[in-house]
Amino acid sequence: MSTSETAIGPRPGLSNVVDIVVAPNSAFDRLRRVPTWGWAFAVATVLGAIGSLLVAPAILHALQTSMPAQLAASPGIAKLPPDQQQKTIEMSMSFARIITQISFLFVPIGILVIALIQAIVMLIANAAGRGDGTFGKYFALSVNVAVIGVGLNSIVLGIIVLVRGASSFETATAVQGSLPSLALVMPGAKGGTAGLLGALNVFAIWATVLLALGMQRLGRVSPVVAWIAAIFMLVCTAGFAAWSGARNG
Repeated sequence: MSTSETAIGPRPGLSNVVDIVVAPNSAFDRLRRVPTWGWAFAVATVLGAIGSLLVAPAILHALQTSMPAQLAASPGIAKLPPDQQQKTIEMSMSFARIITQISFLFVPIGILVIALIQAIVMLIANAAGRGDGTFGKYFALSVNVAVIGVGLNSIVLGIIVLVRGASSFETATAVQGSLPSLALVMPGAKGGTAGLLGALNVFAIWATVLLALGMQRLGRVSPVVAWIAAIFMLVCTAGFAAWSGARNG
């Protein structure tokens, strides 16, 4: 058996799930030869779905606590007659509760959509950084990194919610901000600032580092371009979280 075959092993996808956490260079080398992502997708989906179910009670409590006042203050609802205001708020609350309760169903879709977007960004970086990677390799890299960025992120957040209790969260942004992140530096931050800082958590940063290193080892992209691309993706994620936090509190 050749050295290459020994390194890849009989189940490279399953090995990558472990190695992306404990020995990422081994996972990168394996992905360069065989860009598999099925096992990583399954593990990230299961962990993400479990985490979503664990977090749902806290999100529901936060919505019940803060959402009615936010809706009542919105210009579109504030100008309605009192009876219509109440009906509109109740409908919006009901819709938000349903979406929260079934949010675990969106985990696999989210992983694939994010992988698609990240693969495109990395493919652009590949061209700029004179790499030799392909869309398939970068897509596989993104899904494997999702084991951390989605799977571990979600399950740890779920455990934190269980320990603290769902009733301790007043806003949806506060739930995400409970992960170890820059939000701990400004505990009183609210709205967009809280969303921005909360998005810069240990798992997001960990995933960003893996994407940057993965582009270099898997696709032979120059270090500067790889880091710029990875940080750009992190900034976009944090920007979206800031926008969401500004809207939802």
